[in-house]
Amino acid sequence: MINKLMEISEKLANERKQDPVLRARMELISHGQSPRYLIISPLTRTGQDLQLFNMNTGDAFHATRVPEHALLPPDLAPILFKGPASFNRDFPNKKGVIVTFDDDESLEVIRTTINSISLHPDLNHLPILAFQVNYQNGRVKIIVHGKGRDYESENRLLSRIRVPDELDDDLLVLICSDSRVRPPRSGKGIPMAIQTLGGYIPAYSGKEDETGQLNEFFQQWLSSTDRSRQILIVAHGNFEGEGHSCSAGMASLNPGTISNPLLRPNIEELNQAAMEYENNPPTNPEERVKSLSKAIRGNLLTYPSIADAHSMFRLEIDELLMDTVTNTLFQSDRV
Repeated sequence: MINKLMEISEKLANERKQDPVLRARMELISHGQSPRYLIISPLTRTGQDLQLFNMNTGDAFHATRVPEHALLPPDLAPILFKGPASFNRDFPNKKGVIVTFDDDESLEVIRTTINSISLHPDLNHLPILAFQVNYQNGRVKIIVHGKGRDYESENRLLSRIRVPDELDDDLLVLICSDSRVRPPRSGKGIPMAIQTLGGYIPAYSGKEDETGQLNEFFQQWLSSTDRSRQILIVAHGNFEGEGHSCSAGMASLNPGTISNPLLRPNIEELNQAAMEYENNPPTNPEERVKSLSKAIRGNLLTYPSIADAHSMFRLEIDELLMDTVTNTLFQSDRV
């Protein structure tokens, strides 16, 4: 599968380079990112949401919600939600927070999630644009709530709706929140994806926090079929010499420079986790994200459901690199 994913990514990158509009977009994001939205998707729908709203590369920074679970308040979801939302604070052209729900998710999940978003201090000035979605037919319903809305933006987003491609639920990608990178397509379609700063997830805590929600999801996902599953850890950076490094990876080299008190613990955790896999201090962010990938893999194996499936050869865990601008995939020994 790895070779197929790399082939597809190279083919799509070449197609974008041949399209004048998309080539101009790639040139723009090579100078940095300025996303208009923070989008909080169920991890089953992350890549599909970008298609659903016809988002271009660079339009949306990402946070993640575990499907069928309400988004936890910021202090209980520091990696999936609080960190990405705080990182989003300093982008200059923000229009709002998009949050999506499957059409069969409960009203309680919706209400609690919207309330958790409103509790984040770095988001309290942004409208919350909430939608319930039937991903099979692209039918989208605006969710009415009292936590701050923007009717014009809601209707603009509705006018852009398109039916997303098929979901590949055999593949789960761990990838950065960065608006310039997208979960890589497989031969089957759009994979599920957890998008966090640097693609990082913490070790399993055994508590009722975001790691508890993730372990429940992993257990359900891995036990729902006899087919083998795959997790792909994707680290991004300036691997083709055309654009920026991973912003989170870069920040983790100097966490003391982070002034936002909500964000700094996340960046410090990335630094500490990566350092465990580094014999010498990294000389650039590209070296850092490679060691961070190893830390992510180590943390994944602390989840009981992941460890069991991996030991029984029902789950493969692989690592790839992605160029920030072209989204081309590489194996680390080729870069």
